[in-house]
Amino acid sequence: MDSLEAYIQMGGQHHPLIDLAIAHYQFETIHPYSDGNGRLGRILIVLQLHNAGYLSDPYLYPSAYFNRNKQAYVEKMRAVSEEGNWRDWILFFLDGIEAQARDSYERTFELIELRRDYETRYPHSKTSHKLARSLFDLPYFTANEVESRFDVSRQTAYNAIEELEADGLIVEATGKQRNQEYKAVDVFDILERSTV
Repeated sequence: MDSLEAYIQMGGQHHPLIDLAIAHYQFETIHPYSDGNGRLGRILIVLQLHNAGYLSDPYLYPSAYFNRNKQAYVEKMRAVSEEGNWRDWILFFLDGIEAQARDSYERTFELIELRRDYETRYPHSKTSHKLARSLFDLPYFTANEVESRFDVSRQTAYNAIEELEADGLIVEATGKQRNQEYKAVDVFDILERSTV
């Protein structure tokens, strides 16, 4: 671990993305903890990309690619250990980073377009319109949060919720009669959509 940390700190010997592939392989091979190495290793990818200036914010989800291609992920790393096949591992790793970057960009663009649509469809200052425009900051909420955020009565909060439910923008997510929670349908459709 000390050698890996030193390698990361000094900036490596190769292009930063190549060094990131090497560092990730090394971390996963060292496997320093009894649990959570995979999650931590993938978090480190995002932090290192951010630190290297490739991400302005840590909005990349490499786990999605690695989980979709788990067998190849394991086989490529094993080939490095058993055959010294760095080339295939690095290409696989870079393909994953590129795929997830494209996916993040596309989802972000879709969210921006959806926000513009909501701003056009819900331009007024009434609570339901303000709530519709706020679904990007508050994609999962309760009636109490609507009351508090917009400083309105409980009935006004429920009226706004009912209006957006009728428009199909939100759904009740718990199935309960009390302490209900609502989620933004279109926002979650974009965020939770599986990638092929």
